Amino acid sequence: MERFKYWLFIVLLLLIILISAGFSLWNTQAVPLSFGIVSLDPKPVSFWVVASFATGGVCGLLLGAGFIRDYKLKKRIRKLEKELANIRLGKVSRADDKESAKES
Repeated sequence: MERFKYWLFIVLLLLIILISAGFSLWNTQAVPLSFGIVSLDPKPVSFWVVASFATGGVCGLLLGAGFIRDYKLKKRIRKLEKELANIRLGKVSRADDKESAKES
């Protein structure tokens, strides 16, 4: 079964490469891209499509890997460690207690 999955993966990968190459060869008309303020030079339609898929894939990998979530968690951990240090030193006021209660 493992061998079948391997060959199926290879066949699908080759099929995707073949379809992508055909798409790139048949869609060569240059098209400018404008985002309102920013205008980009004319490039083939296939370039814009492939670039958008690649950008989406990279963004999806970054989000899926949890880089943004990890950054937020590390930031929160640093904040809580500072609060804990202040509590140990006796520097906590009532306003800090109320802010902590709201965030929880």
